[in-house]
Amino acid sequence: MKTPYSFATICALILSILMPALPGAVTARAESHYLKYVEWGDQAIAKGKYADAIECFREAMRAEPSNPQNVMLLSNVGMLQHYQGQDSLALHTLSEARAIAPGSVVILMNRARILQSLNRLEDAMADYNKVIEMDSTYAEAYYDRSALYLTEKKMAEAEADATKYLHLQPTNLQGKLLMAVIYTNTARPADAIPLYTELIKAKPEAAYYSARAMCRLALDQLAEASDDIALGLELNPNDGELYFCRAVLNIKRFREEDAKADAAKAQELGVNPIRVKALFLEPKE
Repeated sequence: MKTPYSFATICALILSILMPALPGAVTARAESHYLKYVEWGDQAIAKGKYADAIECFREAMRAEPSNPQNVMLLSNVGMLQHYQGQDSLALHTLSEARAIAPGSVVILMNRARILQSLNRLEDAMADYNKVIEMDSTYAEAYYDRSALYLTEKKMAEAEADATKYLHLQPTNLQGKLLMAVIYTNTARPADAIPLYTELIKAKPEAAYYSARAMCRLALDQLAEASDDIALGLELNPNDGELYFCRAVLNIKRFREEDAKADAAKAQELGVNPIRVKALFLEPKE
């Protein structure tokens, strides 16, 4: 039978058993309640039980309403709401936290990400700009703003932020991937290839092989591209992008029937049909 008690209520009952009331121990008991709820909240997050974690963090805040750490717990609640797909609620929670601690770049960064998730890109950009104004060394803000510029096809701005991010985090693989994507999308495949090579050395993935193969195809490095496609397919024989790459390779090798077969397979595996169709359009004079 389903228990009538919430997760946090059960936690409170356990605490009352473990810690019976003692004269003069109210403050110590409240502090212990607070720390225990935070600990349980962290454990719930580790298990992916976000609703339970939210309840524990709220119980901690109720146990010690004046604790200065509450604002960060509130920010955590907002992000947990986001992970549950409750972005509008998350935005409200993070705006509440922002009002309490306007000087926190962490809270502002969290809110920017929620705004971006809600497709409120102008508002998200304003928050990213404010974070960088508040702390010019906050690397994640440059990364996220660069990615946002990339979606808006503002390539010069995206590259400037990616460059700044890599200056602050020179070994970060996600930063190198971001820069490789920027190079690829600005017709600089020769610059992108070394970055994809670094990514492959660190963690071989089919997506990296297909990206490097496309760069090599753009440079007419057909043998190298063929090797990348083969290695990628060994990792994931159902990667549509690799079949798309092989279709391009076969077109360049004048193997039309093979190209059509690979293009059909790419489309079957989820590659956009418009991209596939464009492979076989006659170039305009």
